[in-house]
Amino acid sequence: MGNSIEQTPGNTVIRYPKRTKPPRCLSCGTDKIKPGRRYCSKECRQQISWVLSLSKGLLMTFSARYAAFSFTREHVILDILPFWSKEISRFICNRTPKNKPAADLKNLILKSGKEWHHLVNNKTSKSFASLYLLEKNHKKNIDPESVKPLMKTHLRLSKIEKKCLKILQLDRKDLASDDGHMRKIKSAYKRMAKLYHPDMGGDEERFKQLNEAHKQMILWAENPQYASRKALPDCWSYDGSTNRWSPPL
Repeated sequence: MGNSIEQTPGNTVIRYPKRTKPPRCLSCGTDKIKPGRRYCSKECRQQISWVLSLSKGLLMTFSARYAAFSFTREHVILDILPFWSKEISRFICNRTPKNKPAADLKNLILKSGKEWHHLVNNKTSKSFASLYLLEKNHKKNIDPESVKPLMKTHLRLSKIEKKCLKILQLDRKDLASDDGHMRKIKSAYKRMAKLYHPDMGGDEERFKQLNEAHKQMILWAENPQYASRKALPDCWSYDGSTNRWSPPL
């Protein structure tokens, strides 16, 4: 994620298509990550979760409807869209050498919170202090839609069903079409049956496993299950209606 976002002189964030990027830790951006994992370590995941939880107090103070957190090698960026505004307020903090993005985000949150408390302690109302900081960081050239999370729907498969896909040598994307589930499963079964059928010199045990996998996936295809979540590509997203952060798509 760290190399997937670039910032132009006009403060516009460019997000590159996800399919062109190598796997990276969602927390720190390192590519030193095990296949199939989303974080480089348990500690890294816990750190970003804790800091994002810490940010909720600031976001609630600013009446955030949506927010997005991203980072580059030079900056951490927190974009906020309040309930009552049509403009993005962008809070930016320079990265500190050897710091992980979570640590720099924490510094940004503490700095903004300290500035807010300074205004309040100097006889400024809380609402005016929030309005002042938001307007101070307004970026009119950023599309407000850029922080609104997208709805992504994906297949919901049990461990047994995932194992069946492997036996049939199918991938999730092979079942992406609503009207193609059954056809793809049957086609895969016929293809694999030619390899493992005992009459064709195949392995009898493997053929039994293939039959069981075929039956299981046919049952699934008759009533396919889906799961969905709201999120943004390449950056963490916050939804004020649920007061929750979601990892990147």
